[in-house]
Amino acid sequence: MRITKEVKTGFVVIVTLIAFYALYNFLKGKNLFSSGETYYIKYENVSGLTPSKSVTVNGLKIGRIEDIIIVDDKTPISFIVSIKLDRHIDFSKETKAEIWEPGLMSGPEIRLLLDYQGPKAESGDTLQGTIKSAMTDMLTKELGPTKNKLDSLLVTFNSTMGSVDKMLDEENRQTLKQVLKNLDATLQNIGQTSQSLTRTSDGANKLIADNNAQLKNTLASAEQAMDKFALVADKMNNLELEKIMANFEEASAKLNQTMNDINSGKGTMGALLNDRELYDNLTRTSETLDALLLDFKENPNRYVQFSIFGKKQATPKED
Repeated sequence: MRITKEVKTGFVVIVTLIAFYALYNFLKGKNLFSSGETYYIKYENVSGLTPSKSVTVNGLKIGRIEDIIIVDDKTPISFIVSIKLDRHIDFSKETKAEIWEPGLMSGPEIRLLLDYQGPKAESGDTLQGTIKSAMTDMLTKELGPTKNKLDSLLVTFNSTMGSVDKMLDEENRQTLKQVLKNLDATLQNIGQTSQSLTRTSDGANKLIADNNAQLKNTLASAEQAMDKFALVADKMNNLELEKIMANFEEASAKLNQTMNDINSGKGTMGALLNDRELYDNLTRTSETLDALLLDFKENPNRYVQFSIFGKKQATPKED
């Protein structure tokens, strides 16, 4: 059977149309030749979500958004988003489909927050939809108070500058100019002083460089003299210390010898301290002397007799 050119041309046109349709849907994120499980989510706001965006689980892409249908016959309006999963995953109907932005430049997509409690979800079921605040919205909320404070600060600054401008009349401006001139002259004087100090420092450095060898010799001689002086002082200190220690040891030996002599009864002190009989005699003598002094005080005539005219007084009677 011979195929005519017309049939061939028609076949090529049909294949081309089919390929174009498939390519068009592929670019839109649809794959006509793939099978999968379809689920539906209801949202009140899709937050910029578009078909062909990814559907992920724990960061892994497992599907895509098929279509977004607006339901405007009721108020408030809502959106039905259909997603198709490329692989089978067991989860319950309590699983939530959350719209979120993984990055500032990636745009919103859907991620499944899997739940395993409750009835098992089947293809064609409707899942719960949630929306996570976009990073730009969060930044706007965080920066809102700061922006308000900055606006208030700018208003205050403008008001302050206006007040300052009013305070600076012509006389004050001339005074400020004069102050600035004086400040400039002071800065110039400081610069000249700094240059003079630099020249003085350069001269000192040159003087030191010219006499560097002589200064080194002088310092070396001074260091040697200090070392010798320290050595002599150490020797003198050592000799004086040795002499003091020798004298102390000699005095200590003599003191020990004296104490030993006293303890052994040698010498007058030893005899007085160690002779009991001598101690008793001294005690009796002291008592006798006390009695004699007492009697002398009470009867002085017994011991002393005198007369103005040379007459001998009678001897007092004995008691």
